[in-house]
Amino acid sequence: MSHWDHFHHTEFTMQEPWNLTVVQPAVKPVFKGDAPLRRDALQDNLERACEHIRVAQRYSRSKLVVFPEFFLHGFQPGRSNEDWIEASLRLDGPELATLGRAAASAGCYVAGMIYEVLDEFPGRFWNTAFILDPTGKLALVYRKLYAMTGKTRPGDVYSDYTRRYGGAGSLFPVLRTPLGNLGCLVCYDINFPEVTRCLALQGAEIFLHISSEGRSSYHLPDGGWELARRVRAYENHAFLAMSNCGPVLDGEGPSDVSHGHSQIIDFHGKVLNMAESAGETQITAEIDIEALRRRRARASLNFLAELSPGIHAPIYAAAQNWPLDGWADRVGTGVADNRRVEAEVIADLTRRGVLTAPQRAPDTGAGRLPQQE
Repeated sequence: MSHWDHFHHTEFTMQEPWNLTVVQPAVKPVFKGDAPLRRDALQDNLERACEHIRVAQRYSRSKLVVFPEFFLHGFQPGRSNEDWIEASLRLDGPELATLGRAAASAGCYVAGMIYEVLDEFPGRFWNTAFILDPTGKLALVYRKLYAMTGKTRPGDVYSDYTRRYGGAGSLFPVLRTPLGNLGCLVCYDINFPEVTRCLALQGAEIFLHISSEGRSSYHLPDGGWELARRVRAYENHAFLAMSNCGPVLDGEGPSDVSHGHSQIIDFHGKVLNMAESAGETQITAEIDIEALRRRRARASLNFLAELSPGIHAPIYAAAQNWPLDGWADRVGTGVADNRRVEAEVIADLTRRGVLTAPQRAPDTGAGRLPQQE
């Protein structure tokens, strides 16, 4: 059966509107400054997350609860890859089992992110999104594709990764549920329209943007990331739920470092609900998946139907931008390594005439706030 035959033969039943809750939690970082790993902080975050699941079901009757990036680990700049490997979890570990029991008790799907280690890739750690189903079982795994920090991305070890996990389609998994088809992306991924478009072409109807965003200007409600979220929903005729971190508890710096503004966006690009502050909160919106499907079935301004991938494929195939398998033979990468590659790619794009060199030296970004990505 072909890819398109699969879609044709998939049967969907009428789904009544249902509630989706985004959690914007207070999080205690597992690292504080230069201090050793605090496993008790991770346990506190886990217990608080389970309470959020219970509250979302009790007060909002939610069928899907979405947590942000770092909701179990928190974030601390300046820690080594070895530190984050020490703090990393496993998908079959006790932490997700605990969340799974909370999901099963509430009878809902739960999405979030962990730092993960894999036996198949020793010496590396991954930024991994997951979805648990209403029985508590792991139902979807997505590993973040875009970032400039020390974590490994699937593209860094593309040949080995796709061989192990099932080809290019394994990079864009979609979970088909009675509520609709769910796909994940993480934080920095939102800046690459290819991520959500590939998820949509795999059938995704609801994008779960599991994020952690500070107070840089491009994170604010009228900044690029916010605009990108609304466009990603509009251009793919999809719902989008973004969860951001709330306050930092017992961290090194100020508690109010996140801009908050978690949000749920409909397939017209309209914000259905948004956290108005950076405080700990939950927001809920009704998801009418049948309305989305009627929109996708309409033969007018139907961007998915009208898209002609063959027009674009030769340009993409010929592009020589960020290399695949760039870190296949080296595990100890970091921001400086990735920035060096980025500078080499920019220089090559300039030599080939894709970019035009500015008259003044470019901004190095040295004075900017640290990126979590």
